[in-house]
Amino acid sequence: MRSVGVFANPYKKNLPQEMPGIFQLLRQAGLKVYCPEGFLNIPKPDYPECKFLPAAEIPALCDMIICFGGDGTVLRTVQIVRHHETPILAVNVGGLGFLTEVLFEDFPKALKTIQDGNFVIENRLVLKGEIEDDPKPLFVLNEFTIEKGRSTRVIEVDVHIDNKFFNNYVADGLIVSTPTGSTGYSLSSGGPIVVPTNHSIILNPICPHSLTNRPVIISSESAIKAQIFTDYPKVLISADNQDIREITSRTVMHISRAPFYTKLVKYSDTDYFSLLRNKLDWGGDFRDKLRWHYQR
Repeated sequence: MRSVGVFANPYKKNLPQEMPGIFQLLRQAGLKVYCPEGFLNIPKPDYPECKFLPAAEIPALCDMIICFGGDGTVLRTVQIVRHHETPILAVNVGGLGFLTEVLFEDFPKALKTIQDGNFVIENRLVLKGEIEDDPKPLFVLNEFTIEKGRSTRVIEVDVHIDNKFFNNYVADGLIVSTPTGSTGYSLSSGGPIVVPTNHSIILNPICPHSLTNRPVIISSESAIKAQIFTDYPKVLISADNQDIREITSRTVMHISRAPFYTKLVKYSDTDYFSLLRNKLDWGGDFRDKLRWHYQR
C-alpha cells in the first residue's frame, strides 16, 4: 500500500483537532495522502501532509480509502468510490457505526495490522437503479426506498421480476435492500437479517395494507421493474439517503446488481455474528440467563 485517500465527517466533534496526528501517522508509515477539497469544511486547511483534489479524482489514485465517521460517512464514500472499487477502511468516530471496522482510538494499531497484511477484502453487493427518462443512474450499498413522501395516502408499486409479474404493493413504500442493508431500514420494517457476503436482494414493503405482503428474498441476478402509482404530485426515491429523486405517478424504475462491488477492509478474524450481538444486542433476552439455564 503506497497511497491512501482520507474522507471524514466534518460534523464529528474533535476531528479537526485530531486529524494532524492522523496525517502525521500516515506519513510516518510512508503513505502518500490525498484529501478532498473542502476537507472538514475548513476554507484553507493547514495539512501539509495531504494533497487536496476534487473528491471524484481520489479513488483512482489510491490503494485504499480511509473514512472517519459513521455509517453515513461510509455510504457517502461509497457514492464517490463506485466503479473504482478502491477498498474502504471505515473508522468509527462515535455512534453505532455498524458498517465501520475500527474504533477511532484503535486506528494506529489498525494501520499497522493492515500494513502487515493481516486483513481481508469483503466484496459487498451494490445495486443499480435506473429511472426511465432520467439519464443518471443511482447506486446503493444499503437500499433503495420508494416512499410516499409528504402524502398521507398509500402508494401502489407494481413489481415485475425477470419480466414476470410478482406483486402489487399497496403500502407506504417499498424497500429494495442488499444484504449489507438488511440491518438498516429493512430490519426496522420487519425484514430479515441476511449475512452480507450472501448475494441476494430483499424486497420489503413499508406498512403494507395486506397481511400477506411479507419480505421476500430473491436472487441478486434478478432484474426488478417497479412502476409507482399515486394521486399525490410527487413521491420519493432514495438511494442510501445520499441521492434522493422526486418522481411522478406512473414512473418506472429498473433495479439490478451493479457491475462492480463495494470492497470493505476487514480484519482477518472479523466475526459478523459477534458484530450483531455487540452492536444490535442480537439474541438479547430480558431474562437474566446467568440466574438459570438448561443443564449443559
